[in-house]
Amino acid sequence: MEHVLDILIKIQNLDHEIKDTKIQIDKIPNKIATLEKEIESTKLAFEEKQNRMQDIRKTYKIKEGDIAENENKINKLNNQTFAVKTNEEYRALLNEIDYLKKANKNVEDEMMNLLEEEEKLKSTIGKIETESNEFVNKKVSEISELRKNKEELTEKLKKIKTDFEECFNKLPYNVRDLYDKIKKVRGNAVCLIDNEICTGCYTNLTPQFFNELKKKNDILLCGNCGRILIYAVSNE
Repeated sequence: MEHVLDILIKIQNLDHEIKDTKIQIDKIPNKIATLEKEIESTKLAFEEKQNRMQDIRKTYKIKEGDIAENENKINKLNNQTFAVKTNEEYRALLNEIDYLKKANKNVEDEMMNLLEEEEKLKSTIGKIETESNEFVNKKVSEISELRKNKEELTEKLKKIKTDFEECFNKLPYNVRDLYDKIKKVRGNAVCLIDNEICTGCYTNLTPQFFNELKKKNDILLCGNCGRILIYAVSNE
């Protein structure tokens, strides 16, 4: 019977390994998705800087056109001042000319602000591009490592499952059935103990029951949770 108990310990350990490995594999897609979002966000941030540079140039040209258009209007209005017949008409033309000149002054101020913004972008965009590329390359490398890790873990999982099946098949049929039934209900079918407490449900075991466990003559179940209890001296 001790041989059967040793096999149960081994398959329980393999079962834990299977669960842990599956958890590691299941986490990888989310990690990759997070990294891909970070890459996309970094690329978009840099593209926004580039697009802003283009927008500045386009806006600057539009404002140049606005100034030229206003200048033409001013010239026409100046010419009209020679043809007006009343002071009232003359003042109206001067007010319109003054309004257009102020408008041009405001546009020129806006153009100056655009030029200053463009200069700042020009001085930093090279650095931003380098940092963005370095960040993206780093994250791409991390994604590659995660995919490689997933492949390795998948292969590892296959081997653990094979080892589990080989060990499991060495158990008597009745013990296999018992293990499966307990596992379905409790998750872990086997608990290793080196004291008088069930490590599955933390119920105190009687001294007599604990002594029976030490003998390893039979498969004994916890009276509270129904798990298989196996005496094993801790390595700690």
